[in-house]
Amino acid sequence: MPSPPLLQSVPLHLDSTLGALIIAEILVAVLYGIASVQVYVYLHHSPRDSSFMKGTIFFLWILGSLHLVFTTHGVYHYAVTSFMNPLALTQCPSVHADMFSGDPIEVTVTLIFAYKIYRLGGSIWPLVLIIPPQLLSWVASIAVAVLELKFPSYHELEQRFAWVWYTVFGLQAFSDCAIAATLCTILIRRRTGFKRTDSIIRTLILYSISTCALTSSVSIASVISYTAMPHNFIFIGLGVLLPMLMSNSLLALLNSRDTLRDMHAGQVASVHFSRLAGALNDSTSLDGRRAAHVRAEGVKEQEIIIIGARIPEASFGLESQVSRGHVT
Repeated sequence: MPSPPLLQSVPLHLDSTLGALIIAEILVAVLYGIASVQVYVYLHHSPRDSSFMKGTIFFLWILGSLHLVFTTHGVYHYAVTSFMNPLALTQCPSVHADMFSGDPIEVTVTLIFAYKIYRLGGSIWPLVLIIPPQLLSWVASIAVAVLELKFPSYHELEQRFAWVWYTVFGLQAFSDCAIAATLCTILIRRRTGFKRTDSIIRTLILYSISTCALTSSVSIASVISYTAMPHNFIFIGLGVLLPMLMSNSLLALLNSRDTLRDMHAGQVASVHFSRLAGALNDSTSLDGRRAAHVRAEGVKEQEIIIIGARIPEASFGLESQVSRGHVT
């Protein structure tokens, strides 16, 4: 006797379905713990930030808490409540509800980055590449949630509305890549020709790449995994990681401001950022007796607020010695 069509559509390979979700849940919990520590550090070491900014960061932490609750409930639903029930792998309400906690995190972080990029570059055109794709991705995610409530299985949804999934992951990947590319482009244009100042600019570029590249890679991996393996949950596991990765990326940049200011002031940077610190040790250590000056049309103090490194506003003209000689 043949199996019912719905049962035939159930993915029975637990390694790539339930296993993928369990691994993703563990990583989400770890990232949530890291984010919680970073939120505490930010709230206690950023007295000059506005109350609105601090409230936004706390709001992101609340959304992250909900994100962890929803993903935990989803795994519990599959692994415990519906144990030995393969039909349970077709649908889970908490996965749908997570689209109303995880996606707002992505939108909020993207808007913060977009605002900082606008302050840094002074042009609204980069915002066109960043904000609309992210908002459209959120709308598409809500559409997916509604469709998943209507159709009995992920398999049936994939057959009829695969393009909606591609829209969600594709627009998210485009927005993340646009943030990284825009940051690097603007910072490159802010180079002044001064060795010390350009060294800080290079540091900021590497910070931008290292923090944004991870989220971009996960977004692209989600598109690839859904294209190659639409019948398992690997793409869902990657998708639930993205909100916490974006939150941690933003918090890492905000909390790195003191270290970057110390680099400029000539103090020894005591915080090492993975492999970046060792690679830049020789090029970014500043002599406290010689602070680099920049041109008036170069980098101003508030123009590097995206990362938080405050470079003093240039005086008009070239004022001081750089390295061991006079600048002419």
